[in-house]
Amino acid sequence: MATLQLNHIARETSDVARLAAFYEAVLGFERVPSPTYSGFQVAWLRLPGSPDVALHLIERDPAAAPVAVGPGAEGAPPSQLPRRHHLAFSVADYDGFVTGLKARGTELFEKTQPDGRTRQVFFFDPDGNGLEVTSSAAGSDK
Repeated sequence: MATLQLNHIARETSDVARLAAFYEAVLGFERVPSPTYSGFQVAWLRLPGSPDVALHLIERDPAAAPVAVGPGAEGAPPSQLPRRHHLAFSVADYDGFVTGLKARGTELFEKTQPDGRTRQVFFFDPDGNGLEVTSSAAGSDK
């Protein structure tokens, strides 16, 4: 069987610029060259610490079937995210990161894993996609 590597995660959005600005400002993503398509916008982003995985933001096709409503769009609180769909990231300065979220007025939910060491914060991006940032090392079990 072939060995696979994760290449990218794609998120559709009605506002590529707004969502890209959020991922750049809050999570430290950087823009990388992306293709130019006629009729819709895209933004390709990467994290400096994970250069092999990209986040592709793609303008939603208004002619496509309606998207399922995400947990944030339904008004679900961040406290429900540990058991819902979300993307997870790790950060060395967890306290500094959470302070930055609070300064932005971001609604969030914090918890600590049973090990007593791994701290997690859950929140939504502007499109209602669930996000987690953890204090543990990348690749550890959640």
